[in-house]
Amino acid sequence: MLLAPVAAAAQDGNLVEYGVGTFSGDELMMNLPRMKIFRDGRVLLIDEQSAVQGHLDADRIQKLESDLAREPLLRTTRYVEFSIREPIPHGGGLSYIRFRDGENEVIAITPGIALDRDWKAIIHRIEEERPATTSPFRPEHVRFFIFEWPQLPGVKELEWPFADSMQLKETTGDDPVSISDPAMIAFVIDASINSKFPRPPVLASAGLFQFGVVAAPGWTDPPAFEKKIAGIWRAAPKHGRGSGVQDGNLIEYGMGGFGDGGHGPPMLFPPAVKIYADGRIVFGDQEGYWQGTIEPKRLERLRRDLARNDLLKQSQLLKVSNGGLISMHGGMAYIRYRDGDDEVVVAVLSHPHRGPYPRLLSRIREEIPTTYSRFRPKEITFRLYPGNTWVEPVDWPFTATIPLRGRSESISTSDPAAIALVIDHGFGGFSWMQTNVRENGTNYEIILESVRDWYEQRFLGMTLDDLHLSAEP
Repeated sequence: MLLAPVAAAAQDGNLVEYGVGTFSGDELMMNLPRMKIFRDGRVLLIDEQSAVQGHLDADRIQKLESDLAREPLLRTTRYVEFSIREPIPHGGGLSYIRFRDGENEVIAITPGIALDRDWKAIIHRIEEERPATTSPFRPEHVRFFIFEWPQLPGVKELEWPFADSMQLKETTGDDPVSISDPAMIAFVIDASINSKFPRPPVLASAGLFQFGVVAAPGWTDPPAFEKKIAGIWRAAPKHGRGSGVQDGNLIEYGMGGFGDGGHGPPMLFPPAVKIYADGRIVFGDQEGYWQGTIEPKRLERLRRDLARNDLLKQSQLLKVSNGGLISMHGGMAYIRYRDGDDEVVVAVLSHPHRGPYPRLLSRIREEIPTTYSRFRPKEITFRLYPGNTWVEPVDWPFTATIPLRGRSESISTSDPAAIALVIDHGFGGFSWMQTNVRENGTNYEIILESVRDWYEQRFLGMTLDDLHLSAEP
């Protein structure tokens, strides 16, 4: 989908930048760019825990511009939807790549986080230019919001050292604050971005506060960019919002538990039953996970029943009286209808014993076929923890290709035999799927993190947390 620019192109010396914007209701708010490279060689890099700047020489700038000019996605300003993407948590959002500035500016936007090969190749090419040497980001001016902030357990607060110049309590509100004092700029950026724990509370005489940096004039100005991105998005016919996992889901249900304290997103088991829009079904029982196919006439009848079900008209957290306990520290059960931007999630904090929720669960389970086979996804991602609980470990025979020793990062594998071992020997841990294995005499717990198009508990957990937080008390 090609679109003409909808506003005058900014002239800020930009060669290329990329980042995301998020929706709050119908309002799009652009975040600080993840990476921005200027024609004069300056580079800005921002992630969840740091904001740094660096510099590139003219030859690298020229080569990068030449390479990007050959990319088909960067020929004309456009909105494009890809077949696969990850959602942007909470209300959804848009990803963008902005190439050049002024009359030669090109902006490509897409809902969610694109997993398309061509889009990722452009991001990879930009990231190849990360400078070898960087320093903390120190612009000459910063605009930021000040808002009250809670005390977080185990997080050390920072003391505001500029009380003589600025009282934080008096500057909270709907308008950003502008500053040019170098020491204050360093403090604000380090407290809000350059922190091992993002956004530690800042202690001032009137309480605890935190900052939200929105712009650094001369470097980046996302608020000025919002109207342009929103205009491109609104001019597109489909208006994808980039929310909800795109996994072909028709209907699924499952549950999970809260951690100790009962706060934050629940940790989720894989779905107990998941029916896809094309008629595939994956379901679990005490013997494992199974897959089958629903006959087309039955699938069409199920579609009609779901479309007429009043429970599935909107996402909601249902009030339940005298329900059954979900988990030791409390938990959530859910029914998820459709996927992507059309997703509807209905959740409960305790199992209802009667009413429309258990009736809908029964209707879904009616479609479990009598003929099925072992479930075999194409790829799984898991994380390791030392030791084992509840179940005796099985030997891990894949050390040559998938070694476990010394691995602290997430591990992904598409090895069919390894996938079969993890799935077939998996069991319900506290609130997750766990497989106990032994490699060369050392025991490990394999905790399943995700399985594309089946188990995306990180995103669904945040959706459930949003429902929980927004529900009426």
